This record gives sequence, C-alpha cells and structure tokens, in this order.
Amino acid sequence: MIRADEVEREDSQGCGSTLPKIRGSDIANIAKSGWRIMQSGRRRSKRWAGLLTPLLAAAGGCVTDRAQIERAVIAQPTPSLHIQQLDSSYRVRCPDVLQVAFDDVPQYNGKRPIEADGRLDLGNSGRPRVDGETIPEVVREVAAVVGVSPQRVHVDVAEYNSQSIYLFGQVAGSERAVPYRGPETIVDLLHRVGGIGVGAAPRDIKVIRPHVADGKTPEIFTVDLAAILLRNDPSTNLQLEPFDQIHIGQSRRSFFGDCMPPWFRPIYERVCGLGRQRSNLSP
Repeated sequence: MIRADEVEREDSQGCGSTLPKIRGSDIANIAKSGWRIMQSGRRRSKRWAGLLTPLLAAAGGCVTDRAQIERAVIAQPTPSLHIQQLDSSYRVRCPDVLQVAFDDVPQYNGKRPIEADGRLDLGNSGRPRVDGETIPEVVREVAAVVGVSPQRVHVDVAEYNSQSIYLFGQVAGSERAVPYRGPETIVDLLHRVGGIGVGAAPRDIKVIRPHVADGKTPEIFTVDLAAILLRNDPSTNLQLEPFDQIHIGQSRRSFFGDCMPPWFRPIYERVCGLGRQRSNLSP
C-alpha cells in the first residue's frame, strides 16, 4: 500500500532511494485529473459517433447499386460482330503496325509499320499510302499494289500506337492513356480497361472532347453508368473518339472515408464495402 506521507523504492542496483513526499491532497488531484481525461475521451467518442452514424446509414444504401454496377461493367460482353465493326471502322495512322497476310504471295506476309509518310512498305511491289484509311480500304490498296484479288488479302491492326484515350480520376489501376481502337462506347472501354475504381461515383463520369485537331470548341458529356447498366437507358453511353478524356469522379462515401480518423477507417470501409472491393482487386 502506498503511504500518503512518503514513498520509498529501491533502484535496479538494490540501493534504496527516497522519493519526494506525496501528500494526500496530491493523490486526490491526480485522481481528479485522470477522471477528467477519461471523461474528455468519452465525449470525443460520443461526438464522433454522432457525426458518423448518419454517414454510415447513408453509405450502407449505396453498396448494393455500386456492386451491381461494378459487376455489370466487368461482365458486359463485347459481341464478336461488334468487335468486327470496331476493327472495320478504325482509321490507321502512323505509327500503327499492321499484320498483312497474302494467300498467294506469302513472301509479303508479316508485320508492317505505317511509316512517317503514311505509307506501307511492301518491298518490290511498292509503298501504298494507307494513312487515315479503314482496314477494308487498306486491303483494297494493298491488293491493287501487289496485283491480287482483295479476297486473297488479310489485314489486321497488330499494334495500336497512333491514337489514345486518357483516363483520369477513380479508374481501375492508375490514371493512364490507353490505345484508341475504334468507336467504342464508354461501357466498351471501361470493360476493356478493367472497370472503375473502388472509390468511383458511377453517376459522376465526364467525357471531355478537346477538339484540338479541328479547332472547335471543346465539348463535355455526362455519363450515367447506373442508368446505362441498371435501367437499360443507353442515352449517355457515348461513342468515343480519338483523344477523348474520361474523368471518373469520387463517390461521397469514398470521400468521407478519406476524411475519417485512422482508427475508424477500417470500420467505415467494411460497412461501405470499400474494404471488400480493395481485397478483390488485390493480386
């Protein structure tokens, strides 16, 4: 038992030492200070609980729609006919690389880059100009130069190097440029790049069309993934053009999560489904 008039202890070497005298009033003051600290902690916890309860209630209702949209984007099939239409609509540019195959003159088979002057080098047969042409047009140009029927010529894009789409904000993976592969819709593209990010707002997606090359005023389009995928409303499923910029906004629940104190963030993410989504994205 600690005596109020004096406290003695021995140091680690067995030598006795006498601490300053502690009066009974000092012990009482120490106890009061500890009680005040505990009460302050309880008040802070109650304040956080009062602030966070409505946020958790609101966030919980977002999880179902958000999960449905995520699954729909990833599972969205791209029909083979649609892929063929995209391929036939794509206009090749330098420095795209084409895979060329001939049924009758296999010596010209192989990958052929489009050179700086927009031409395709076919050796002794010539150098047809193909810049800005679609694949069916390239087939006809190549067939005419080589002197064979277009039905005996097969051309595909091996490497899309000339045009890009730019992804910003809450995208799956990092912000980046991805190859433009033809007039895909926004859902087609998101499916191709792996969907949207964990903190994305499906109703806050903007497509900026800068119109730098043609000198027109930039355009801004709003995309509502929830309407497209859950209500079968394709009106905002925009068809993309080269060099479009896609900006995916951050959801409120993700924004609130960033503002949470570190000790509460795991609970918040678990309630909102953010922790589950992050684990699903981890390798």
